[in-house]
Amino acid sequence: MLKLVLLDPHPVVQKGFKTFFKKTENITVCGTFSKINELFDFLEENTIDVVVLEMELPDGSAVQTIRRIKEKYQNVLVLIFTSLPQSIYGISLLKAGAVGYLSKQVSQRVMIEAIEKAVKLGYHITSNFANEISNNIDLNRPRNAYGTLSSREIEVLKYLVEGKRNIDIAQTLKINQKTVNTYKSRLMKKLDVKNQVDLFQQARNLELL
Repeated sequence: MLKLVLLDPHPVVQKGFKTFFKKTENITVCGTFSKINELFDFLEENTIDVVVLEMELPDGSAVQTIRRIKEKYQNVLVLIFTSLPQSIYGISLLKAGAVGYLSKQVSQRVMIEAIEKAVKLGYHITSNFANEISNNIDLNRPRNAYGTLSSREIEVLKYLVEGKRNIDIAQTLKINQKTVNTYKSRLMKKLDVKNQVDLFQQARNLELL
């Protein structure tokens, strides 16, 4: 019997996740958690096979959470379960130690097959994503892993995360304020976020800075 736990801050997702596996014979959900510390408290006292993890966590970084799990519980697999695009975030999370990346739009069958494959083979990667990985020129650097952010965009992102205003960034970099706005718009598009708060969160999650 495969033992799973879920870390996801959304109660609706937690409820649906339990329903997913309610009638499966070889998979059981041992717990669902909203906070990172709750998960680790549980892992201290219980043995499980797979942690299913949402990458948008309000109380910490998904990358750091994965690394912490792998450091303390080497036999526990981490499978990402999120609505965010694999093409942008997948490589950074796999490099941190996750064994696969699933969309929250997948069916029950696909979810079960992915978990079983991850446990059997040690990974779950779609063929399209495998091609992205094989074509990547430098997997050792998250910002190059998905090849979307330029050095100037990283520079602007750094100042935005530090809380600098657009006008201050423009003066520091000796560029027009409209150019800063353009870089900011590009960053939000490339990281698939809708506002500056989410932009900061994703920069932290992926340790881009």
